[in-house]
Formats: sequence, structure tokens, C-alpha cells
Amino acid sequence: MTAARLLPFCSCIILAGTALPAAAQQLDRATPLLETPEEYEAKAVQLGRISAYLGADVRLEYDSNIYALPSDKIDDERLTISPWLNLRLSDDKFQLSAQARGVVRRYFKNESENSEGINASLGGVYNLSGSDAISANVGWTRLVEDRGEPEARLGTGTPPRKYDIWQGDLGYTHRGARFTVGVKGSALKNNALASVDAERDYDQYSGSARIGYRLSGMMDVFGEAFYTARNFRLAVDASGVDRDSKTYGARGGISLEPGGLIRGEAAVGVFRFNPDDPRFDSRTGLSVSAGLIYTPAPRWAVTLDGFRGDVATVRNGAQSRTDTRVRLGVQNEIYHNIRWQASVVYRRSNFIGTSQKERTIAGVAEIEYLLNRNISFALTGRIANRDSSRAFDDFDRTILGAEIRLQY
Repeated sequence: MTAARLLPFCSCIILAGTALPAAAQQLDRATPLLETPEEYEAKAVQLGRISAYLGADVRLEYDSNIYALPSDKIDDERLTISPWLNLRLSDDKFQLSAQARGVVRRYFKNESENSEGINASLGGVYNLSGSDAISANVGWTRLVEDRGEPEARLGTGTPPRKYDIWQGDLGYTHRGARFTVGVKGSALKNNALASVDAERDYDQYSGSARIGYRLSGMMDVFGEAFYTARNFRLAVDASGVDRDSKTYGARGGISLEPGGLIRGEAAVGVFRFNPDDPRFDSRTGLSVSAGLIYTPAPRWAVTLDGFRGDVATVRNGAQSRTDTRVRLGVQNEIYHNIRWQASVVYRRSNFIGTSQKERTIAGVAEIEYLLNRNISFALTGRIANRDSSRAFDDFDRTILGAEIRLQY
């Protein structure tokens, strides 16, 4: 597996630490990790020194419960069109990449659920020397809230929420013969487009520092410290709670890079949550992050990623929210142009300050047939079940789809 395929998977661990209301899509398929045979790999369009890759996914789906209702479910079919573009530029000193993807959904019967989303990002790495590098990323997402998220809009009378999310980060890494040192800072702005959702608007600032020691050619041990501050746009929410907070903590773990049968990293530690509202007490919790890939054979990959920690919340009466998320998946190449993947997701949300709890179990499966380097076909299936201490938050949902994937 190349670094280009490993990085998108491991990046989920970083993103989990800045979890947003409505941002986690537990029903999404995992990033394909198995190498594509050379005759089925897309050929870049060369624009001078820039390599361009473009394509589109066209999917027809049936959703058994489009509003994630506990009863009187409403089903529908929808057409999803998702064009994308990737640009890459690199030399001995730097690597630069830009990505853009749109998602257009059109429902056959419930047109109020129609939506358009987009994600665009620009990132790069500049090598100061053989052991020192600076990295930077900026991005914007027009996010359409999934009805199955823990704090999503309920009911059928209004369309799903939309957010503009701006984020960026800047980091520095020094990798010596034995020791590795890294620092990173990031900023995020979450803005709900509807004025009625102003209490969901906030700014988040994060920083982390890591020091690692190389035990062998493939294994590091490391310790890291992290800090996050959230500042909500409104002084208090609808329940009169000041949700501004600061979270800090530390983790220790192992990193397997480039690794052998197992790649990735895992860490465990503690976090300390300090609310600005003087009526609430600070608290300490378990912090976990993991992103591991096990390749027992060339055509098999088993993945495990997880997160436990504090995330942003706007649930009435809640002081904060702790999420635990685990995803176990498998990917396999049946034949050189036929591959499948499946995964099981567990998520538990505890709303601190209330007795509210939610538990979601989801599953994803797909089989893909590569016709040639430009076209593939896929059949997909996704299921989810949520149990909540609030009865009107319970739901079960099945989504079945057929997809054409184009790339050039």
C-alpha cells in the first residue's frame, strides 16, 4: 500500500478529535486500501507539471427511513451525483494537492430533502531538509446534515440543516535517526446557515505536540499532548448554558511506519474538560485514538479505527458530550477486477449533565466490478440501528444502492 492510500485512512484519527455536530458519517464506506491492478488505474491528465484526475459517481438508492423516524417511517428513492477533481504537483522539495467533490441529491417523492454539498481542500508538504518538513492544509465544506446524526433535525416539515465549515492547520515535523518531534496547530469555524440554528455556530482552536522514539525500523513509541478551545457564537444557548470550553490531555502509544503486516498507530491517555460556565464542574475522561491496518495476505486488509473523547454538543441541558466510536472492517480482492469490503461501526454518545445516552450500530457492505480503467460498477448496502434514552431518537434504517463510478 502506498503512502497516498494510507494517509486518507489515518487522517480520520485527526478529524475525530475535532468532531462536529452532524459531521461524522457512520454510513460511509471506508477508503479502498488494496492496490488497484495497473491496467485498471486511472491515467493522469498532465497540465504541465500538474497531474489531474477527475471523475464522478452516480448512485441510485432506496432509503427505508429517510427522516430517521422511530415509527411511521417514510421511504424514498434518490439519485446522487458526485463529481470530483484531484490535482497533484510535486518535486524533491514539496508536494501539493488540491481536491474538490460535490454531492447532489435528488429524491423521487420528498423533494424537500433535495440538497447540494461540496468539499474543497488544498494541502501541501515542504521539505526543509531530509529530516525537517512543514505541512499546511486549508479547506471548506458545505455540509448537509445526515438525519441519523445524534443531534440532527427531527421531523419532516423542514429540510436538513446545512453548515459551512472552514478549517486549516499548520504543522512542523523533525524526524531524526531516533527521535521525532512534531507540533501542529489548527483552527475551525462551524457556521449553520439558518439563523434559527445560530446556537450551533462556534470557532475551535486546537494544538498538539508529539515526541517519538524509534525502537526499530518499523516501530515508534510516542507521547503527545493536545489542547482544544471552543468559543460559541452565542453567549448562552436556548437552555441558558454557556457552552464555551477548554479541553486538554495527553496520550501515549505506538506508531508502525512503514510497518509490516500491521500499519498505523494507536494511543491511549486522558483528557480534562473545563467548561467556562461556573455552574458546571470540570471532569476527566479516557482519551483513545487508533487507526490500524492489518494485511495478512496481499489481497486482504483488515482495518480498525476508533476514537473516544470530548466533542462539541448543543443538546439542551447537556454540559458536554463524550463519543466512543469503533469501526472494524475488511477488504478483499476476489479477482483482479472484482473486490468487496464490509465494516461494522459502533458509536455511543453520552450527554454529560443529563441522563441521555445513545447507541448506534451500523454496517456497510459493497462489491465493485472494474470494467476498465475508466468505469466500474458497484452494489452497496448500509444499515443502521440507534437506541436512545429519548424514545423519539430511536430508529432503524436500510439503504440499498447501485452505482456507476467514472474516473479519468
